[in-house]
Amino acid sequence: MRTINRTLLAAALCACAAPAAAAVVEDLAARVNNEPVTVSEYNRTKEALAEQYAAAMPDFFKQKNAAEQLEKAALDKLVDEALLRQKAETLKIKVYERELETGVGEIRKRFSRSPAGEQLSPEKAEAAFREELKREGVTMEEFRERIRKQLMVQKLVQDTIRARAKMPGDAETRAYFNNIQLVLKGEEAKITGLDEEAMQDLLAVAGRFKELTSERLRLRHILVKVKEGATPAEKKAAQDKARSVRKDLDGNLDFDDAVEKNSDDPESAKRAGDLGYIVKGMLPPEVEAAAFKLQVGDNSQPVESKFGWHILRLEEKRAAQKLRYEAVKDDLEQVLSQNSFAVELGSYLKELRKDAKIQIFLGEKK
Repeated sequence: MRTINRTLLAAALCACAAPAAAAVVEDLAARVNNEPVTVSEYNRTKEALAEQYAAAMPDFFKQKNAAEQLEKAALDKLVDEALLRQKAETLKIKVYERELETGVGEIRKRFSRSPAGEQLSPEKAEAAFREELKREGVTMEEFRERIRKQLMVQKLVQDTIRARAKMPGDAETRAYFNNIQLVLKGEEAKITGLDEEAMQDLLAVAGRFKELTSERLRLRHILVKVKEGATPAEKKAAQDKARSVRKDLDGNLDFDDAVEKNSDDPESAKRAGDLGYIVKGMLPPEVEAAAFKLQVGDNSQPVESKFGWHILRLEEKRAAQKLRYEAVKDDLEQVLSQNSFAVELGSYLKELRKDAKIQIFLGEKK
């Protein structure tokens, strides 16, 4: 999908994407012209892509061949990065010292906070940055060279590929909007003229607009978990605990305190039980039915699902909104422009691959 291609492009242009020189001889996943691609680079890239897909396209992993797609995407990404770097070097694209310093500074900024979000002193931030370089086995000189090559690729993309991409006209944008409306009405069969890839892109964009325009609830919850295979006595104990917590909420127990003391959902508990905005279809049916009956500020009675017993609190309710062309026109133009850019990038990489010597070794090691 072009949606995936855009994700790959963003990763390819990340300053941390370029491989470091291997300190020891490693097995090769591939060789692009004379540039080796190691198995460790391939594994790191595959793991990073899995995280990106999980965040941006969670339904991706429901596909039967998701693992194969991920493996191919990781290898293609590394090959494409190498080809772009090599082309940029061939063209002798200049990176000025101030640009390099800015690029290095941008990466350093990422270490200004701890993993928990705490602001670090300049000394601690620099120490964290240096520790990361050490962990990756990269010297400061190698890191700066990595940034320089990435900036060369950015300039290549901007000057050569971005210039080819077309901005959509109003007719194209409006036609895309009309197709999104058909998707939202469940009338995808009426859409014509799109190949499978373009259709998948359209469905992804329509899904995002559905989330933004549907009736939405901002929910918090307390989960009293029931483990799989629990005995009747264990199930009864969990139900009794949920009822007791609910009774305490009717008294003086604050919901935040109730979450902290009782919730068995550690991820949402970090956010005081916050589940974010929920639209229909996101929750188990029995939980959803109870949630959409609540009034703002209400706590539900315990609701059973396959996970256990939930006590829900409705923080906010937003009514469904009509999708209007003028309100989303700029966003759609950006989507279509990105699609055009992805097509041009694909064509450019196809040209580079034609003249390249690409050797794939992963299959030989199976």
